Amino acid sequence: MKKLKLKYEAIVYGLQPMENNYSVDEFAFKLKQIDLKKYEEAFNANPYLANPTLFYWCIPFDGDEKHYYCCFENDDPIEIEISNNNGASKGKIKKYVEKNFDELCNKVLYLEKVLRLVTNLDIFIPVINFEVYDEEMEFVEKRFFTQVFSPLDHASRFSEKNWKLQSSRLNFHMRWDLMTKMMSENKEYSRALDYFDQSFSVNNISVKLLCLFASLESLFNYDKEKIAEKVSTYTSKLIFDKDKKDKTYSRIKKLYDERSKYIHGQSTDRITYLYYEELKEFVRIVLLNYWFVSMYDEVKDNKEMISFLDEEKPLNKDTQLSIGAVRETDYTKFYSDVREKLENGDTDIL
Repeated sequence: MKKLKLKYEAIVYGLQPMENNYSVDEFAFKLKQIDLKKYEEAFNANPYLANPTLFYWCIPFDGDEKHYYCCFENDDPIEIEISNNNGASKGKIKKYVEKNFDELCNKVLYLEKVLRLVTNLDIFIPVINFEVYDEEMEFVEKRFFTQVFSPLDHASRFSEKNWKLQSSRLNFHMRWDLMTKMMSENKEYSRALDYFDQSFSVNNISVKLLCLFASLESLFNYDKEKIAEKVSTYTSKLIFDKDKKDKTYSRIKKLYDERSKYIHGQSTDRITYLYYEELKEFVRIVLLNYWFVSMYDEVKDNKEMISFLDEEKPLNKDTQLSIGAVRETDYTKFYSDVREKLENGDTDIL
């Protein structure tokens, strides 16, 4: 058997530079330097081999003439085995490469969704570079995957507020393997995450709001009746904040009313970007909490989740820890407080 070795580099836009030891599964974060003069030469020679929007996602630093970009890549090459009989057939090798390239692209786009969910920031992966080597690491070929780049919220992506959110929320450890398992087994949740993800990709604020409510409806609207009531009720329950439950219910009901007015052709002046940001945070918490309950309390699908919430069953300790951690910005203090509660015998730590 022969082996091919695969390296990838997924350019990521919307993340501030981080320490190089940050990683998600096999995706290792890196900050790299780029020579824009050489890039310009390559672009002028063959514009189809270069991305004309690169200048948007390059990062200049004050007092530094160099430019940088952020990416995720694999430190260890992916190895795939091919039959010796296929070694001389470029066509068959190409099929091996294409299969792995498609799988990797899907996984990188899933990484984009998860990063958006964890941070609630408009993180975007515009380009994936994919290189193939032989067993001796001799270059075989290169491929590119590109997405249409539209910096919808360019100015605020690198604001101090977002930098603090990123620094805090990326400290939360996401169990990639268990999230992937749930995505494959619960199609309603997968669809809800897709709608949440799509809300980042459209410009119209009212349509953004529709995407977010479509996400909630994917989870809670199982019989097409009293939709606003169910969405408001189960959103407020799944957030698991007793002190704010009634307020959350009323707020979701109000936002859903604005959504309905838009659907039926009434004025949309009241649907502002602040409405979208407010609802997006609600939906983010719901999607994360749904995942925690599914994982630790073994709730398999939407109907089981609704029954679980109606019965107000006690939450697993790990579920409570995860839900509490997502609310916090100071993880050190949070875990210190939780440790003290656990040592005192408390079971309700939310």
